[in-house]
This record gives sequence, C-alpha cells and structure tokens, in this order.
Amino acid sequence: MKRQILMRFMTIITVTVLLVIGILSFVTYNYYYVTATDVLKRHANASAVLFANSGLAYDFQDSEATIHDVLDSYAYTDAEIEVLDAKGVPRYSSTGFVSKRNMTKQEVTRLLSGGTITKRYDDPATNEHLLEVTEPIVSFGQTTGALRYTTSLAKIDQRVIEICLAILLLGVVIWGLAYIYSSRLVSSIVRPIQEVIGASDQIAKQHYDVKVNEEYTFELGELARTINYMGQQIKQQETLKDEFISGISHELRTPLTSIKGWSETLLAEPERLPEEASLGMGIIHSETERLISLVEQLLDFSKLETSRLVLYRQEVNLTEVIETVTAQLRQKLEEKNIRIIRKLPSQVIGLYDENRLKQVFLNLLDNAIRFSPVDGEITIRLVRSERVLFLSFSDEGPGIPKNHLRHVTEKFYQVQKGKGGTGLGLAICRELVEAHEGKLFIDNQPEGGAIATILLPVTKA
Repeated sequence: MKRQILMRFMTIITVTVLLVIGILSFVTYNYYYVTATDVLKRHANASAVLFANSGLAYDFQDSEATIHDVLDSYAYTDAEIEVLDAKGVPRYSSTGFVSKRNMTKQEVTRLLSGGTITKRYDDPATNEHLLEVTEPIVSFGQTTGALRYTTSLAKIDQRVIEICLAILLLGVVIWGLAYIYSSRLVSSIVRPIQEVIGASDQIAKQHYDVKVNEEYTFELGELARTINYMGQQIKQQETLKDEFISGISHELRTPLTSIKGWSETLLAEPERLPEEASLGMGIIHSETERLISLVEQLLDFSKLETSRLVLYRQEVNLTEVIETVTAQLRQKLEEKNIRIIRKLPSQVIGLYDENRLKQVFLNLLDNAIRFSPVDGEITIRLVRSERVLFLSFSDEGPGIPKNHLRHVTEKFYQVQKGKGGTGLGLAICRELVEAHEGKLFIDNQPEGGAIATILLPVTKA
C-alpha cells in the first residue's frame, strides 16, 4: 500500500517537475536566441537604411577602402558584415574575406521583395553555431543589394546550457525533497494502518491483549479505539466461554464416571442380569464412553485455549505406543474386518508425553477405521531420520473433498455436519503435535484414501 501511494504521488510530482523544467528551458532558449536575433535584425535594418542613403548601394563601384570605411561604421560586436549584390552574391566583407555563400533563388526572391532573411545553422567548416541576418538595401523603392550579418552563438549556447543545467539541477533537488516529504507523509498515513492490521492479525490469532495506539487523530484514532474495544470484548467472551466449558465439563464428568463405574460392575457378571437388561447396560456403557470422550475433548480444548496444557515427557517407545493403540481399537477393526499393515521398526525411543501422543494416535486410527471400507487395509508407517520422525496412518476410504482439506484441522470444523462429533478431534491432535514441536498434515493419496502424517523432532532419551 505504501509503495502504491508513494508511486502515485511521485508520478504526479515527476510529471510536474519535468513539465516545469521543460517550460523554463523553452522560455530560456527562446529568450536568449530570439533576443539575439531581434537585436541583430534591428541593427541590420538601421545599417541597411544608412547604407542605402550613403550612395554606395547603386553600383558598388567605389573603392574597396571606401566600402570598408562605411562597413566599419556599421559594425556589430563579434559579427561579420558582408555586402551582397542584387543577385545575392557576396561582394565585400568587413573581414576582407569574401565568402562563397551565395543565396538561393528563394532567398533572392524574398530579398528582392524587401523581406529580411534570418537563420541559424552549424558551419561544417568551423563546427560553429551561427546566427545570420540578411537585410535588403532598398534605394528609391528598388532592392539593389543586401547586408548580411553573421555572428557566432557559442557564448549564447554556453549560457543557455548553463541555465538549463541549473534548472535541471533545481528540478532534481525539488524532486528529491518532494520524495522525502512524500515518503514521510505516506509513512504517517500507512504506519497506523499497518499497526491496526498487525493488531487485527494478532487478535485473529487469539492474542487479545494487543493494543493499538489511540493517539492518532481523526478517523484513525476512532479505528484504533474500536479495535482495542473489540479485543477487550472478545477476550471477555473467550474467558467466559472457557470458564463455562471447563465448569460444565467437570460437572458432567462426575456423574458420567459414576454411571460408567456402575455399568462396568453390573456388566462384569452378565449372567445375573436378564438378556434385555444386559443389552441396555451395554448401551449405557458405550454411550457413557462416548460422552466421557466428548467431555475429555472439551477439557483438552479448554486447556489448549487457555495455554494450561502441560506435557509430561518421559522415555517412550513409540512402537509400543502404536501397538497399544491398535490393541485398544481391535474390536472396531474386527467389526469391519480391517487389516492393519505395520511398517514399524522394533523400537523408537524418545522423550515424549506418552498419554498425549496416545490420544493423537487413537484419534487418527479411529478416523481411519471409520472411513475405511469393509475388508479394507490401514497402513501404519514409522520412519526415523537423524532429526525427524515420520509417522503416517493411511486408509483406503473415499478420501477428503479438496475444498475441506485445508480446514479439517480447524476448531469445530466438520466435513459431514450433523453426523455427530464436536469438530475438535483433529484440532486437538494438531495442537498436541505442535506442543511437541511437530507438525500434523492431512492429505489424500494419489491411489485413493486419506493419509495423516505426523512429523516429530527426534528427542534423545
């Protein structure tokens, strides 16, 4: 944004400076050259009138000395005077050197009609820039010859160049000052906007204590105060939400634990229960397990949101943890006749929180089972490099729609809404993996099915 505004400012300033430089240069050019031409024309005109009245304009038969005496009286500073006859042929010169620069037919015609001829040109013989004014000598209404004044424009050229360079330098200085001022002006406009954007980004990342400077004037100050107020309100609402989740989870856990305990006690001796009661107790037990899982997810979510999650690292063999997780979900695997393909080393030892990683593995394997077809296969692969562990769970299910892939690890996001669940499972998995300084990736396999990959740093025991 700063670059765009500055570019537009400087484009206008650059065009304006170039326009001013062009106008001043043009005015300077015209002033010096036009003034020099006008002065020489006036002198040539006065000299031609006097020359005609001197009587030398009739036949040019007077002695050369007489002609030179007359020409000396008509001299102009640093200019050569030539006397031309009616045909435009040079006859005499104030320098004594008669040039061979005859006039063209068009110029002779104009001269005979009483017109003054003015031109500027570069002499190829001397490489000089010259100004030439030819004034007709009119005697008794008839053009009998002409006076041609020729002077060098070297001094004027030098002066014009110096002035134009000074104008250009002044333009560059003005442009530089304008750039510095514009840059500071744009910074003063963009800086508070960038601060507001940065604060909004931090608030979006749940850093609600970020404050924006409220000392800005006008609308920017109002915007800053609004952002700060919004952050305070969101923080207050988040605090209330977390307290509610934590409180209600603890309230639910106590009766659910009691129900689960009694159902397990009664199910331990199923022969003492009627068949219908045994079926009901089984349903109570399974539903209680599901509710407890939901409560645990809410508690974990609350801890993660309030940064109260603590990892208890200890020496862990990840291969054994995976085997334990597979055993816990054996019943679900047998119900769908799913085969587990293990590509695991005998042991991979590291310092990790065993319970938290087990929670992640259970969730990922449970998802793989849920979306795998009957008689399908799930591949668990564990590879260790020097610095990183690669653990993946891949299934043969339908995969995840592309428009959902980037969102599946977001909180409360559900691919199949209304199918149960809280939308917290994968979000909590991602948070737990990142708490171990790792990464969780969910993607589709080229041959079909989804694959969940965990990257964990190698921590030596």
